[in-house]
Amino acid sequence: MIEFKDNNCFSGVKDIFIRHDKKLLKIFYGATGDLYFDIFGSHNIDENGCRNAIFTIKQHEEIYQYFEQLVNCIIGCEVFDIGDIENETLKSKRVYKELVQNDMIVWYSDNIYDESANILQIERGCEGIKLTFIDNPKDPSFGFGIRICNSGSKYDPFNICFMNLFNQLQLLGKNDSLKKMVKIEKSCK
Repeated sequence: MIEFKDNNCFSGVKDIFIRHDKKLLKIFYGATGDLYFDIFGSHNIDENGCRNAIFTIKQHEEIYQYFEQLVNCIIGCEVFDIGDIENETLKSKRVYKELVQNDMIVWYSDNIYDESANILQIERGCEGIKLTFIDNPKDPSFGFGIRICNSGSKYDPFNICFMNLFNQLQLLGKNDSLKKMVKIEKSCK
């Protein structure tokens, strides 16, 4: 289930709420001009005593294709429409090697230094795209949230891939609104 609600800071922008099994994934554009991912609901304690929460975007869901594009964009190093040589050059950089670990995306929140940051791990699984949020008690944000900076991200230029995901989901929300408007107009005739 996906819902779109008006963003409190930016006119015409929607906050995105995805619900599954008593969990809520919220993707939104904050007052800072940055993108945020947060998860609410039940959580687990891992073998190291860290709190984590897992959210899976299942393959049969309409939004799966957008999350798959995100994973492919980052792991395939296809941030820009450039040649293979440039992509391979970007893959050899430190930022890529820190972000992509064994076909898993590991994003330390841009909020704070890595040692104190919440973490979002994204990987393909049997059921779909698995998002694992790991809470670092030293992170000043409430809960599991991570920040993806649009200016000065430690993972620049890969923050663009997350903004592309957000923009595609925004269009999905607008298309849903248009579909509902067409159905209402048809039923009124």
